[in-house]
Amino acid sequence: MPKLNLLFHLNITSIKTCFAALCLLPLLAIGSYAQQTNSKPVLPEKLGETWRASSPVRTLSAEQCAVLPDGDVYKEFWLESMASRHYTNRKDSVTVEVFRMQFDSGAYGLFTFNRNKLAENRSEFFSGRYLVSLTSETTNSAPQDLLQTLKDNLNSSNGELPLLPSHLPSENKIADSEIYVVGSSALARLDGFSDLKDVVNFSGGTEIAFAKYRNGNSGFNLLLVEYHTPQLATDGETQFHNYFSNLPEQERNQRLLKRIGNYIVLTTKAEDLPSAEKIISQIKYTPAVYWEGKKMSHIPLAYRPPDPFALEEMSQTAQVILRTFYWVGIMLFVAIILGFISGWTYFYWNRYRRSKFGYDNLYSDAGGSVRLNLDEYLLPPGDPATSKRDDDENLRSV
Repeated sequence: MPKLNLLFHLNITSIKTCFAALCLLPLLAIGSYAQQTNSKPVLPEKLGETWRASSPVRTLSAEQCAVLPDGDVYKEFWLESMASRHYTNRKDSVTVEVFRMQFDSGAYGLFTFNRNKLAENRSEFFSGRYLVSLTSETTNSAPQDLLQTLKDNLNSSNGELPLLPSHLPSENKIADSEIYVVGSSALARLDGFSDLKDVVNFSGGTEIAFAKYRNGNSGFNLLLVEYHTPQLATDGETQFHNYFSNLPEQERNQRLLKRIGNYIVLTTKAEDLPSAEKIISQIKYTPAVYWEGKKMSHIPLAYRPPDPFALEEMSQTAQVILRTFYWVGIMLFVAIILGFISGWTYFYWNRYRRSKFGYDNLYSDAGGSVRLNLDEYLLPPGDPATSKRDDDENLRSV
């Protein structure tokens, strides 16, 4: 019987251990899933079916990227980090560089800034907040299968693309000439407008859209500057007028300056001014309402835009909860099955041991109780209960 009591305590300890493990399972599942989500490599060892990494990943922070060519422009587009790695498919060799921005608009802006200055063997695309650059070391173009694989792996959104470039007139616009600018360093590199880098004030969130247009046998460049308040637009217009008044007359005659709402429109190298004015007249200012406050809750609910960060966090939280309940259910099912198997094994193992030692015909109590024969101490001789007990013992001895 003491063995049964010991086994009972061991079973209680095992149950407590299993219960503690089941309680820790959701935390382990959440931690494992979060680690898997956060540790997804930007440039893995394998891309597609044929491309393999031939070098380790090299990562540079935003401060380290400042020494690169156009590093000051990258900083204006909210660069966070840059990762590069070499890949090969045994025939071609490609260097992949991934620039991670803080917002989608930064990746879009850097893409537009670079696309007309790329070397023949270099290709770029943006996906979400990532700008991906591929430089082929053996051919003059990037492999299309590798481009598609990278687009699928790096699809990540952290906001909306800027609307200002879509307000540029489409008539006579040269395809893929649009450039989105949010800082003076990028403005200083725009054709025809580099002298305005100290004129435009970007401190209030000013945005610029640049494009090239055909104008008869020649062309002109157009700059669309958006200020976010009427006061900033008025100050900006005054600064432009003061700057243009100091230019030579011949250069002033090739430029147009017009205000449309909070937009300031400028042109340069325009030989046919009436045609340029016709194109500028197509620009329509679309006002946007900005609520004053530092928190999303300050905006009335009816006018509150969807928060991409909150939506992404909600989606990840829902996935974590579903995965947690899924694995908890599996573990509970496995625990029940193992419990049945363990109980069945223990029961028949005890029966086997009792049969082996010849204890099958002896009294057994699964609860571990002990019988004390105190009848002869508690009952006087000749009592019917005592006589019955003596008769039973005589029968057993026979």
